[in-house]
Amino acid sequence: MAYGNQVKTDALSTTYTSEQYPLGTVFVQQADEVTAAEHTDATALGLKGDRTWIFVKAAVALVIYDCAIVNAADTATSSFEVRPSDAAGDNPLDVVGVAQNAIALNAYGWVVCSGECVVNGAASIAAGNLIDTHTGGQVDDSTVVGTLIGKALSATNTPVTGTIRARLRIP
Repeated sequence: MAYGNQVKTDALSTTYTSEQYPLGTVFVQQADEVTAAEHTDATALGLKGDRTWIFVKAAVALVIYDCAIVNAADTATSSFEVRPSDAAGDNPLDVVGVAQNAIALNAYGWVVCSGECVVNGAASIAAGNLIDTHTGGQVDDSTVVGTLIGKALSATNTPVTGTIRARLRIP
């Protein structure tokens, strides 16, 4: 797996119909770019710090802010073909990242795998809660050791309806 920055001129929100970078390529986004991140309606997302992205293929379409896991995790032959999380407490080793934009079925794009991001969240998450996966591409609050993927930095519906700000630490 490549690590670090390569020459890349496309926005991280760009999606592709073919594999423009090797699956699993890692890109580190600098803090000044992260701070400037906005939702599609220009809502400031309030993110801080560097974050790391990984290049994936959507085996199932991802909507904006979906938590993405390895497709067919039990029998996966590719660690970088993903689908939305579909269960509470998925194995964190099967969690690949969080889409910051939609990625169509069989399209390629970037997901955040480390650092601050926005993710679809269940209804009762409070700032400071630890989080794990949930159904429908969401995350939820949890204290179950062995399933945790990060920490909520905001309550549900902040910064955008149905989402939370989170800091990810995916293994």
